[in-house]
Amino acid sequence: MEDIVVTKMKNLSPAARQQLGLYRHTVFVKHMKWELPSVSAETVEEWDEFDRDDSTNVVAYTQDRRICGYARLLPTTQPYLLGEIFPDLCSRPLISDPFTWELSRFTTFHNGAAVNVQTMRRLLESLFLYSGQLGVRRLIGVAPCGMQRLYRRLGLVLQPIGPIRPGRGGVAAFSLDVDADAMRALRDGALERQMHTPVRRTGDAI
Repeated sequence: MEDIVVTKMKNLSPAARQQLGLYRHTVFVKHMKWELPSVSAETVEEWDEFDRDDSTNVVAYTQDRRICGYARLLPTTQPYLLGEIFPDLCSRPLISDPFTWELSRFTTFHNGAAVNVQTMRRLLESLFLYSGQLGVRRLIGVAPCGMQRLYRRLGLVLQPIGPIRPGRGGVAAFSLDVDADAMRALRDGALERQMHTPVRRTGDAI
């Protein structure tokens, strides 16, 4: 991994947007076999109704500018995936809070490998830094229950906010605190790296 870019959807150039749509289609439709209402047999890019101009994309690139990781951030004060599509996964009232954002479409798929722990760590560092700059204190989202073990490897705790639903493939709604302890866990657990990966927040098209 060479670079991580944090940018609004509206600031993606047409080429960068197409690359991201193709990557998401490869990951979520071809590899993970998600059945999505926005995807048809003719579709080659994956988007949904939550990919608004103001949605935030966190994109990891390799040295040759291939995407190797991705996450989307959405404020819960506007429509978001958990609230609109999976409200039954929450055992508490749906959240609408400027200090709580949703994390979705999180993946480190690259070269046929579904998970890269180091890329996941760097992506989480980047989105935690960005979230902290906005005053966000908590991230929520839907994830397979097995992700709890992976997050524990990184020193993080996914807190369930609803029941596990086996009928949905063993997924549940979780929350993740954005605080100094979480950042410290990510940094303390990081392996020594030969090269520092720059994090770039931009309002310019890429």
